[in-house]
Amino acid sequence: MAKRSEGGSPTGEPGNSASAFDPQIGLKAHEAPDDRCSVSVTHPTPIDGIDGILADLPRDWVIGHQGDARLVMGPSGAFVLVPGMADVAAAADMAQSLAQRTRAVVSHHISWVPFIDAAVVTDADRPTEDAAVVVPVDLLREVLVEGPPVIDRPALGVLRNLLVQGSLDGWQVGLAAADVSIDLCESRADAATKAHT
Repeated sequence: MAKRSEGGSPTGEPGNSASAFDPQIGLKAHEAPDDRCSVSVTHPTPIDGIDGILADLPRDWVIGHQGDARLVMGPSGAFVLVPGMADVAAAADMAQSLAQRTRAVVSHHISWVPFIDAAVVTDADRPTEDAAVVVPVDLLREVLVEGPPVIDRPALGVLRNLLVQGSLDGWQVGLAAADVSIDLCESRADAATKAHT
């Protein structure tokens, strides 16, 4: 290791002692060099956040997908979630339309139909006066699971079976097509349960 003269650099050459590194002072005492290059940060899309939260819901929740939209049904309610990117108004209209169509289809199969809330999930709080509620992704879990039970286990079982049978107007089991695997030795209902329906 090079000798260090008082007030000099680690190589022993005279220099400015304020900018020289002294390991006994620690790194925080030294100024960082100027970083003049541009850095672009890409934030994850709301769909990544939505899927992460839905994957952590309890196993008795029923989850389906249709493109980027998610159908989520559990004891505290039924929800259609659409990620809100640039056009929150269009996402709100889509969520409301999907919720109404899904409720109409469910009404053909069971006499009691739960209300299906339409929500747009965003990466930030964006107030809107559109057809759906806007929920920041960091509050999504609370919105889904908080509140009194309004759908009992037998009703969730019927809704799960409708989803597995493909009877819910285009909704498919799980978060995305990659979530579902086929095992020819197990029944369709068993496979869907493993795919977190």
